[in-house]
Amino acid sequence: MNQFKCSVFAAITGGLVLLVVTVVGEPYSNVASVLELSVGARPLALGGAFVGLADDGNALFFNSAALAALRGLSFFSSGGLQPDFGLQGEIGATFPHLGLCLQYFDFGDIPQVDEFGNIVGSFSYRTYTLIVGAGICGADLGLKGPLFGALGFGVKAKYLRVDTLEPGSGSGFALDVSIIYGGPNTKLRMGFITGFGLGLTIENVIGIPITYGSGHREPWLRNVTLGASATLFESWILTIDVVTGKGLRLGMEWRPVSALMVRIGLRNEGVAIWSLGLGIRFGIFTLDYAFVAHPILPSQHHLSFALTLGPLA
Repeated sequence: MNQFKCSVFAAITGGLVLLVVTVVGEPYSNVASVLELSVGARPLALGGAFVGLADDGNALFFNSAALAALRGLSFFSSGGLQPDFGLQGEIGATFPHLGLCLQYFDFGDIPQVDEFGNIVGSFSYRTYTLIVGAGICGADLGLKGPLFGALGFGVKAKYLRVDTLEPGSGSGFALDVSIIYGGPNTKLRMGFITGFGLGLTIENVIGIPITYGSGHREPWLRNVTLGASATLFESWILTIDVVTGKGLRLGMEWRPVSALMVRIGLRNEGVAIWSLGLGIRFGIFTLDYAFVAHPILPSQHHLSFALTLGPLA
């Protein structure tokens, strides 16, 4: 049985790598990268490496295929602060197979100046994004066997609205697709490895460019992320994401007791970005904190709160 699991692991890995090779390479300019700034505190503390883990409501942001494995109803709210830079956050809910969220970013008041550099007023710049995701597993499609039961497929739709002075306001739409193998509910075990997952997310497979009041149009950036995670002795989680054209993301979580999680992460995308975090779970409540130390931008503090109810009937 262990040999079968290892063979499946190798086959899925090879398939995901081949899929990455076939879709990478189309030129896109970077737009809507603001969405990467506002995610849950737990993934932030893990360096953003969550595509191969995706075992909680943050699956909506990183790998919607994992929504098929979630149990029960969960409400979440998250917010972050970067001094002198802006506020960001989200509020949403996930239930088996589905998730939705409203995400925002507020740069605050921006001074308006005349041709002589004098401040003559101010204006605001905000973005709002509605995110809807869905996931389905092989068993839901009538596929039988341990391989298909651990395999999931997902799709995520994003509608982004920019709200500022009229010529700069605009909106756009994009669609992501994702795959996951393994995860928290598949009970795939190999010795001291008490769980593992492999994931693939292709962002902005389909996109309607963000079109502004001035008529300017900007395309969405296509990113492909391959992720993997392993749970060791049921108390350590190691996770890694490789983002094509960007870099490497690494994370580690240690659970000394069931109610406490300690996290560390490293994100290397041209510069090394370290992160630290804590998670506390008390009954149906979960509170997560992340600190992100950016070498150029202001450091970021992020706090997430989740309320998770029992399985739905």
